[in-house]
This record gives sequence, C-alpha cells and structure tokens, in this order.
Amino acid sequence: MLSVVPGPHDPRSPERPPDDGSGDEAVPENFPPTLQHFPPGPSDDGPRGMPLASPWMLPPFAAPVPEEEPLRARPEGLGGERRRPHTRPYSASRDGAHGAPDPGAVSEGRDRDGDGDGDAAPRSASRRAVRPDVLVASGPSRASRSVERVRPAEPVAEALVVVEPVEPVAEAAGEGGAHAVSDDDFEPVRRVGRPPGGRPARPDLLVAQGPPGRRGPGGGRHHRSSPPPSAVRRSGPTRRRSVRGLVVPVAVVMVLAVAVAGGLALWGWVGDPFGAGLRLVGDESGSGDSAFVARPEAGGTGSSQVLNAVVADGSTVVAVGSDTTSPVPRPLFLVSTDGGSTWRLGRVNGPAGFQGGPTAVGAVAGGDGRWLAAGNDLLGTGQGLWTSADGYEWTAVDPAGTGAFTAGDKVMELARTSSGFVAVGTTVLPDGTSGAVAWVSPDGRGWSRVDTSKIGAPDKVRGLKAVVARGDAVVALGDPGQGRSSSVILRSADGGRTWLRTGTELDGVIPEPGTLAASGGGFVLVPAQQHGEKGDVQVYCSSQGDDWNRCGKITGMDSDGAGVRRLTSSPQGVAAIAETGFERYAVYTSKDGHDWARSTDLGEVPGSLRAVAVSGTGTLVVGGDERAADVDNRLILITAPRGGRAAPVPLGGIDGLARAERETARVAAGAGGFVAVGTASGDAGVWTSADGQGWTAAGPAQALGGPRRQSLADVAQGRHGWLAVGGTMTDASSTEPLLLTSAGGADWRRVPIAGPLAPAADHDFLAPHAVAAGPSGYVLAGEDRGPAGSVPVLWFTPDLKRYTRAEKLPAGGSGVRLHDVSATSTGYVAVGGAGTAGHETGVVWVSADGTDWTARKPLLPPGATSAGLRHVVLHGGSVVATGIARTDQGDRPFGAVSADNGTTWRVSWLPTGRAAAVQDLAATDDGVVAVGWDGVPGEGDSAVWTSEDGTTWRRHDPDQGNQSGEGAQWLGAVAVAGDRVVALGRSTTYDADHLTVWRSTLTAER
Repeated sequence: MLSVVPGPHDPRSPERPPDDGSGDEAVPENFPPTLQHFPPGPSDDGPRGMPLASPWMLPPFAAPVPEEEPLRARPEGLGGERRRPHTRPYSASRDGAHGAPDPGAVSEGRDRDGDGDGDAAPRSASRRAVRPDVLVASGPSRASRSVERVRPAEPVAEALVVVEPVEPVAEAAGEGGAHAVSDDDFEPVRRVGRPPGGRPARPDLLVAQGPPGRRGPGGGRHHRSSPPPSAVRRSGPTRRRSVRGLVVPVAVVMVLAVAVAGGLALWGWVGDPFGAGLRLVGDESGSGDSAFVARPEAGGTGSSQVLNAVVADGSTVVAVGSDTTSPVPRPLFLVSTDGGSTWRLGRVNGPAGFQGGPTAVGAVAGGDGRWLAAGNDLLGTGQGLWTSADGYEWTAVDPAGTGAFTAGDKVMELARTSSGFVAVGTTVLPDGTSGAVAWVSPDGRGWSRVDTSKIGAPDKVRGLKAVVARGDAVVALGDPGQGRSSSVILRSADGGRTWLRTGTELDGVIPEPGTLAASGGGFVLVPAQQHGEKGDVQVYCSSQGDDWNRCGKITGMDSDGAGVRRLTSSPQGVAAIAETGFERYAVYTSKDGHDWARSTDLGEVPGSLRAVAVSGTGTLVVGGDERAADVDNRLILITAPRGGRAAPVPLGGIDGLARAERETARVAAGAGGFVAVGTASGDAGVWTSADGQGWTAAGPAQALGGPRRQSLADVAQGRHGWLAVGGTMTDASSTEPLLLTSAGGADWRRVPIAGPLAPAADHDFLAPHAVAAGPSGYVLAGEDRGPAGSVPVLWFTPDLKRYTRAEKLPAGGSGVRLHDVSATSTGYVAVGGAGTAGHETGVVWVSADGTDWTARKPLLPPGATSAGLRHVVLHGGSVVATGIARTDQGDRPFGAVSADNGTTWRVSWLPTGRAAAVQDLAATDDGVVAVGWDGVPGEGDSAVWTSEDGTTWRRHDPDQGNQSGEGAQWLGAVAVAGDRVVALGRSTTYDADHLTVWRSTLTAER
C-alpha cells in the first residue's frame, strides 16, 4: 500500500518571537556546528530523560544577519497551528550555514484557525538557526583509551598583520532618557569573563582531504583523518621562542621541512613543542547535567516538540516532526514496526541538514522500501530532505543530487508513486511573485524539476499545495491566479513529470496540504478547516482525477471547531482528523468518500492534532502537540485499534526522546567565585560556585520565573554588585528586558521595566544580550525591533538604579548588530558587524561615559572579503577582540588588538583545524583565553585558545571524554579567576544531550 501524509507545520509556537535573523541576508552568528547524527553506540545514559537543552537566549541582533532569509510574510499555505502555546524570548535558529549558541527567533502570531495564510510570500523558518542543537559524563560509552597516543605540539597562530580600518560610518538617532529604580546596597567587585560568540565556518568553503570517517564511541579529534593541506596555509608561520635547557637537533628540523615540502600535512607540529607562553595544565572535565538544573518550583521542562505528519505502510508507521528544545534542533522520527503498538526513536545518519539546513520535518511519504521526508523551510539548494529504506534509519539527502531545487522553493506536500516520489510546492519567480513547481525522483536522492512554465502561468495557478497518487496517477490542488477564488486541480498520468489542468474549478475551496486522498474507487477531496454554518463539510470525488463532483458530506461538527484538519489514505478507505468543537477532536472514516461515520472520539486536547494514518492492521494513529506546564509544548501520539478505544502512547518510555530546556549562556568571575546565567525549564537560571565545580541554583523563584519564558544572556560584576541581563515575554508575541541585580550573587531582584528600559508601544521586542562593568558603571547592549525594522540599543547605569538609553548611535551599511561590550582604560567599547552576507565589516564603537558613542573605522583583515567582531575584552591597556572572517580558504577565526582605543588594529589568525569558531573570550592578568570548537563541522570537539597579548595564539585541545567524541562538543562560556579557568559547554548527539563543565589552570612560562 502506498501512503502519503501531508502537512508541513511551523515547529514554533504562535507565541514565539520573530526570527532574529529575519532581516535581509543575515550575518553569521555563533551557532554551534551543524549536528552530525550517527547511530548511537551502547549507552548508559541515565539522565537522558532529562537531558539538557535550551533556547538560544542570546537576543537577536539589531539588524538582519547575513545568510539568513529576509523577513517575509508566512510561506503560502504553511501557517502554523493556532494553539502552539509556549515560546521563549530567544529561541533556536539554524537557518544559516553557521551555527553556535546565539539569538533566537520570534514568530508571527496566527489567527485562531491558523494553518493557511493565502497569498503570503515565503519566508524563512526559525532557527532554531539553523534557527542550527552536552556533555556526557553519563552519556554514550566510549572506547578504551588504554593505548597511549602521541599528540602533536599545540599549534601557534600565524604572524600578525597591522590593519588600517576602512571608511567610517554615519550616525543614526535613537531614544534616550534616564530613569531611576528602587534602592539597594552592593559591595564593590570586579568582572572577569565575556559575552557572545562567533559562528562555525561553512563546510562548503573549507578544503578537506576527503569525507571524514564516522567516529565511534571513543572517537574524537585523535580518531580523524589527518588535517588537510589547507590547514598548513591557515596556521602559517609561527613566532619562534627560546627554549630553556633544550637543544633541538637540526636534523629534526630538516626532516620536518622535507616532509612539508613533500606535501605532508604536518601543521600540528609547526612551532616549538616546548616553547614558553601562556599554557593550560591540569584539565578536568565533568558533566553539568546535575549542576545546572531548574529550581524545584519549576513546573515543566521547557520542552518544545511537535509532530507534523504520520504515514503508514503495512505494519510500519512513521511519525515525523521537530524538537527545538536544545540549542541544536533535531528532526524527529518516531517509528513503530508492529502497527502502532510499540514505538522507538529513529536513527539519523549524517548531518541533520547540510550547512545548517532545516531540521523540522513537515511531510513524509513512503512504501515498498522507499521513504522520503521533507522539511518545513525554504529548501534553497535541496536542504531538508531525508530518505530511508525502512522508515527507521534516515539519511539527509546530499545537496549534490538536488540541483533541481533553487532559492525560494518550498515543498508543500509529498506523494509516493509507482516510479518513485513526487513533490509539489511553490517557488519565487524572477518578478517576486509566486509560481507553481513540482519535482520528481526515482529514489528521493536525485531530482528533476517541473518548472512553472510546464504547470501553468502565475495568472492561472500560483502554487501547488496538496498532492496524492494512485500508482503513477497523480492529482494536485493549487492556488488560483490573482483575483480568482476557485481552486485549481491538475493531474498527471506519469508520476508528476507532465501535468494537465482539469476543467473542474471548486469555488470557495482553499487549497491546503492534507486535503486530498486516494481510495479504491478514485480520489477524494475534503476542504481543510472549512465548514458551513451548521458545521457540515462538503466532500468531492473523482474516479480519474479529471471530473469532480459533490459526493458526500461530513456532519456532526460544531461551528466553533476548525473542521477537518487532514485526510489520509488506507487499505480500508479514507480517514479524516477533525476538530469537531473548540479543542475537541474526532476521526471520521469512509470507504470511498460517499458515506462517512464518526469512528473514534478523541475528546478534548489542549493543543493541535494535525496528523493521521491507518496501519495495515487497521490501527488508527493520530499525532500533534499540546501545551503543558506553563511553557512546555509536548508531543501527542494517540493510537486506537480497529473497533477499540483511543489511548495515548506512553512517550516517556521512548529512549532518547525527552529533553529538558537548559542552557548556560555566560559565566563570570567575581570576588566570591563564579556566577553562571542562562535558562532552565522556561525560567531564567542563575547558578553560583566557589570553585567552578560544585554549583548551586540562586533565587528567588519570583525573580527568575514568570508566566511565559524568561532567559538570561549575560552577567557582569561591578562596583555596585552583579547585573544579569536577558529577556522575558510579556504576552504571546512581545519581549521586554529582564534585568536582575544582586549584591553577592545568591539572591536576586528584578529591576522594574519603565522609562528608557520599556519598549515603545508599537515595538514587539526590546532586550539586552550583553553587559560589561567599568569604573563608572555598567553598559548594556541589545536590540530594539519596531515597525521600521531593527536597531541596536545601548544603555548605561552608574549604580544599577538609574538607567539611560543612548540617544545617538553610530550606524552604517545596511544595518549594525552589536555582539559584545567591554570596559576599556578610557571608557567602553562595543563590537559587532555591519553589512550583508559576504560583505560584512567589523564594527567598533567607543564611548567615554557609556552614553555618547563614536564609531571607529570598520575593521576588515587583509585578505578577507567579509568579517565581523563577536567578542571583546580589556587586557592590560589594550582592547582584544575576536571575530570571523571570510577568506578564499573559508571562514576563519581571527584575533585583533588595539592599543589606541580602536583606532588601529593588529590582526592575527587563530590556529585551527578544518573549521573552528570562538564562542566566548575572557581576560586575565597574564593574557586572554578563548573557547569554542574546532574540527569537522557538525562533529567538532571543544577547543581552547590562549594568548599573552592577543596577537600570538596557541590552541589547546581538551581531550577528556566529554569534550570530544561522537556528535558535536563545544565550550560556549568562559571565565578566569586568578589562574583558575572555568568553561561551560555542551555535548550532543541525535539521542543524547548533555551540559559540560571544564576546568583548567593557567600557567605563564617565560
């Protein structure tokens, strides 16, 4: 039996704030690398039921980010369900090619009935870039390390170059004013450690020796193929250092030189293995799963999961959707091989989506040993397709075989044909209007395009929304031309390769995925989310797909219900899931579309049911999601045997499915130890530690929690105490600043949001994502979104009581995004980027008082075509920053040092492997420490870089078990107190997600 399931569904809630990258071509942010999914090895993952996850709390930045889709109306026919209840101020976004813990997304509100939106033009879905998706003390077991490995010397950075900045930027007006808040007393303190990060390099721009082999449970940086020749070019010449008490034989140097000259990639050995400098010794790494937990008062887990579609073929049933709980979102595949009686989490081999592509599965079709799933997002070059031979083990389709997909394409629905697969959807035409498009494939991996000109001119049909097949006979339902209200029906006799428009036009029928089904007698069409005044729904039938007539009616639904949600085909006929009243659901069945019976009552569901299938044994399977525990969005999977009662599937018993929202965004060091901030189960999280090993949750709950989502993005300690900043949702679509203050780090209170801290009446987002403390006070950087777009925003407070918003902000290019702020010897500095994809320049603003800002000349390293700054700290009297630059060798992290308050810069490249990203930066008396990841994108390992002066860098590879291995590992936050270094990170695979804590000791060898 060939089965088809419709229905992409936006995996985000209608309450989720709009995408942070919703402007024109967004800039690469610091999202973690695309997650490489491999079948897990043996595991003793006890805490997997509560793995760590969290939304990107780092707020969206002030302007579009290159490489993300521009802000558009919702994709045609792809409105979300009206009752996705819970969201976060900052959510995961993986739409770009780069990934790392950063800003989140906020989606538009939807109407109550919500699935379609008429003529809306396509727009990108979240991130959850790319809206991009912890560490394993208790995670998958790893191979024995009993065999001693010989490690190459730590790489040292290339020689520095002096950069003359390019032309200056102009000024733009902002809002200002001062506002006083209630009193409190604080002790003098100091701040160490810094905010947000860079983004991984794109795999398609990096030269490699060949595809990396899969890393087993004990795999990691030491189990990979040799670094590529390009790595030699990246590391370049190193600074020579004298060695005390050591003579290196000249012969060894000559051998190395000959080896390199012969093409041998020995860049890891470049430099003196015993050279002096700032080093890390005595590494310790452990799990943060039990340390960074929500307070007992938290009612839920912050889970954000949905099911979008279900398909059945014989006894195999596959339910698909998305999980955006973790910073690295993942596609969901739930599989039953016994007709829906038992379920398990499927396997995903290879990356979840190439180059940070879609990870939300919206449609699935399959049968006879060939299965295909498609993502919800704009496919671009074919991202977001997965294939399977059995419905259990899935592999992302290599874009090399998907040249038939172009930018602006969107798959609306799939069907399994006798000859393979057919997909239908919409495309953006050269004039900006929408057109119809279809694709056919024999196996789901290689595709051919059927363009608009072969289907129908835009004035006749503007897009295909639904498709169904019987063998190679295919029927599709499309949007009519502008000004017309009748749906367009097309048919194909050769599996979708050629199309003919039928003579039938159905007045008042709105095309939606899931409106078509095949029966033994032909084809059936039931309008989705439409009904008459009495709740009746008209049904249409056709024997060949050409002539359509009214053939039946579905009755018994109340007028306040949405009506039929989806149809499905089965050996028994046709089944429809319908909302019979407000949040009350039932399933109707018919043999041929003529006579319908209410077969199964599902009762009240506080959410949306949108997927339905019937197995070969007659078991009904229904899927969707529901709101729960204040901020949770949880899966619903219901089964009902033929003639039996419906019952929910116990999802808690599916290994690897459950995840809890937890994230450590930043950590700072102060007089009393360390303070980390982030989110836990939908509430803001603050944790304290005296040594970086044992952590205690701070409070009180009233300051950290609230009715919707709260999260903290950064924290700093100054003369008047601690200040933590982030965002809190005030309603379904609005976010305002969340500011918390504390004298000692254990007890916190909220700063009232009023005056310059309050968003304007017509602005739906205002929140800070970075904070720094200096001698005169604190500077906060964030973003303000309004009807005219997004702008950066800066505030200053001298005492944590009075807040002033900077009135005038320098601005240039097509938009400015501020990523980080720091105190300097003469005031403050803010860094970021400006420009569009491939043409970004580093932004440097300076201020003597935190309120009046001046732009320095934009920064662009030599040989780079694009670059942006992501982190900044003060070391000695110099400003040290790190960023990402695009070169002919790919995207490369770099360091920049200025001794004259940002007027001129000295730039050097950080030593890296195949790709790398710096996620955070901290200063110490002896130098600076940067943390992030390094390696193959999607399966990189944690990495640390140290520098005495910000110009010469040395890479340190933490080799503890939870800092390398299967999946992706990274360190995302770092702080230094004396010689103690504490970094927080994550280790994640497809079925396990863990937080990590890494500690080390700095030593300066002279």
